[in-house]
Parts: sequence; C-alpha cells; structure tokens
Amino acid sequence: MESQKAHYANLPHIDDREDSRSSTEVEDSLMGDEKQWHDVELNRPRTRTTTSRFIAGLKSMRWIIDTALLFIILALLIRDQWRKPVAENKEVDNPWQFGQDFTGVGPRLTSKITTFERDESYAPNNTAEFFSDEVLQRWNGLMPKGMGFVWVNDTNKYHDLPHPIEWPDKTVFTTSATHQLHCLFAIVQTYSGLTSGHEIPGDHHWHMIHCFDYMRQAIMCSADMALEGLETTFPDHNGGSDGWDSKHVCRDWSQVKSYLESVRAYDDQLIY
Repeated sequence: MESQKAHYANLPHIDDREDSRSSTEVEDSLMGDEKQWHDVELNRPRTRTTTSRFIAGLKSMRWIIDTALLFIILALLIRDQWRKPVAENKEVDNPWQFGQDFTGVGPRLTSKITTFERDESYAPNNTAEFFSDEVLQRWNGLMPKGMGFVWVNDTNKYHDLPHPIEWPDKTVFTTSATHQLHCLFAIVQTYSGLTSGHEIPGDHHWHMIHCFDYMRQAIMCSADMALEGLETTFPDHNGGSDGWDSKHVCRDWSQVKSYLESVRAYDDQLIY
C-alpha cells in the first residue's frame, strides 16, 4: 500500500479550481463565438427586392389610385349620359348614327335583318315590259308620299343644312334614299328603252352621267359588308356571286316611309 501511494504521489496534482477555470473559459469562448455570429446575423442589413418595393409603394399610394379610378369611372358615366340620344326631342341634336341625317333633322330609326332575294319584277328580263303600268306602279309604290321631299319648318333648330330646294312658301329638302331610288329607276328606264326600242327621256345622257357618279358614292358611303355566297341564277353559272340568299343589316324601310310621309312637303307619290 505504501508503495502504491508513493507511485500515485509522483503524479502531477490537478487543481479542481484550475480545471473549473479551464472549463469555464472554453464554454465562454464557445458562447462568445455563438453570440458573435448571432450579433452579426441580427445586424446584417436586409435587402428588399424590386417587387416588394413596388408593392410597398402601391400600398402607400392606394388612396390616390382609388380616388383617381373613381373619378375616371364618374367621368365615363357622365360622358355616356351626355351622348345618350334623345329620339323625340328635336331641339337636341342626335349623335351620329350610321345613315342618319347629319343636320339633326331626321330621327333615329331601327334596323332589321333582311335577306336579299331575286325579284325581276322591277327590271324584267324582257326589257319592253318595264314600261307597263304594272311595273311602273311597283316603282311608284317604293316611294313614300311626298317622294322624300321634306318640309323643315324651323331651320334654326338644326345645323349644316344644305341650300333648300326652290319651293313656294316652304323650306324643303329631299332625302338621299329616295334620290337613290329615283336614280336607279332612271338607269333601268334608260337601259330598258335602249334595248327594247322604247322612247326614253331626252335628258337621259346627262341624267345617266349624274346618276352613275351619285350611285357610286352612295354605294361607297353605305359600304355594306354582308358576306355573299355562290351564285345560283347566272345563265352561265360562272362561279361568281349573285348576292341572293344573303342576310344584311338594313334599315326598316316601312319606318323610313312612315317618317318621310309625316314630314312631307306635298302628296305626290311618283318615282320620276
């Protein structure tokens, strides 16, 4: 036992307090490193993406954007109400409607879908038949009473009126639709007379030149864009289009006639 104690006595003595200090220093060192990294993490500047900055900006300006949108909506509503047509009040100019009189005299008329169909009763294949009373009556029946000549009682209510037609005691204008029908009738009349040997009006040359030019511009003005298919009536069946069985957006001609008769300057109902 004595020898064993002497053996162990030669070992270096480790002080418990020194060991404790060493342990504490290691722990402090580790905790210090952790604290240092923690502090670095907390103090690291946070970068904001472009999207987040944009969203933040929108949020800060939301009340401005909402107010601006509200004013835009109100302005659009006011504009629509201002442009709303007044069909019956002639003192207020109607807004433009396709095919409507620009001066404000004419009313707004409804449209309807109309199918073009073959009808040679207005221009018979036997051109000599054109001059029969029956055919003439059909053409006259297309015209309203008054032949489209309109009496405008108070011209001060309207704008851009053309120079009136010479008429006793009334301010009178004609209308384009009835003028076009008259021109078409004159063209068919002249062609039928030339091909059948029937007498034709002496003024046919200058009248035809006028009608050709007038009808050209009328067709370009209306510019009907209805689709048309394969012909079914051409003698040679050349593969073109005859325009029949095609649907068009048209004015209701019965309404046109009714209106023109209500403002007519006189009572004749002739197409020539």
